[in-house]
Amino acid sequence: MRNTKDVTQEKYFRPLEELNLMDNFLFQTIVTQGEDGEEFCRILLSTFLGKSIRNVRVVAQQSILGFDTDRHGIRMDAYVENIPDEEELPGCDMADAKIIPDIYDVEPNNDYEKDTLPKRMRYYHGLIDTKHLNAGVDYEQLPRVSIIVILPYDPFGQKRMVYTIKNQCVEDPSVSYEDGARKIFLYTKGTEGNPSQSLRDMLKYMEDTRLENVTNEDIHRIHEFVERAKHRKEVGINYMKMWEEKRLIQREALAEGRAEGRAEGRAESIGVVIETCQDLHETKEDTIARLEKSFKISKEEALEYIEKYWK
Repeated sequence: MRNTKDVTQEKYFRPLEELNLMDNFLFQTIVTQGEDGEEFCRILLSTFLGKSIRNVRVVAQQSILGFDTDRHGIRMDAYVENIPDEEELPGCDMADAKIIPDIYDVEPNNDYEKDTLPKRMRYYHGLIDTKHLNAGVDYEQLPRVSIIVILPYDPFGQKRMVYTIKNQCVEDPSVSYEDGARKIFLYTKGTEGNPSQSLRDMLKYMEDTRLENVTNEDIHRIHEFVERAKHRKEVGINYMKMWEEKRLIQREALAEGRAEGRAEGRAESIGVVIETCQDLHETKEDTIARLEKSFKISKEEALEYIEKYWK
């Protein structure tokens, strides 16, 4: 008879070799690989946007705190700045000009969040803007911000591979209203619309990251990054460490959160879970949701524990 530990490991654990680029761990690992990470993001942006991107700066898992300790912060999977060059700014003296880079937040997301996606994106845009507008800075200095979310499910039910969302005048859509904010949702299995073959192939590869799905030079280059990452000893160690931390969260939640017993012991268990979530760089929002589900408590109770244990 199998023990519970074995069953749990089989159900949730996937070997590093089987991870796809839709998996946060593998995506983040490649983004953090210096020049490889920048080249990786440059290729992705060029494919997603359908235009050549040449100069990028990348910050992996860029975190932006909320306005106060009880406000949600956000963590972006790949925060990318696209630096325009002379061809993109005709007639501009690059030596004297104050260049405002375009900002891209690239977010592969395997979690089903269809109902909350629009408001989540609204919140992301708001916090990103606060990062770029210090006191005394003119609104014209706000960069253009695009949030690109890659999803294995259809967020709007129209079977499109690409959904581009921008603000507009409801009464007359022809009225120009460019506030620099854009959301792009990429549905990996979409069939409607007219996406490029390179985009179709890239999304297929991201969802099923195998040599058999390498169809062009850009994907071949990314596959090289993937193979290098998967064969690095330190990457394998970090992956196993991450799983051990996740198993700790599961054990603590099951051992104390679902059992009746002393309130003090339950609180200590919740504290351990919160600290572990911080070690895994989970946001307060995600940790609150975890506490509600695992410990069967209200959001208000979860917030009280967050205030007590979140360092």
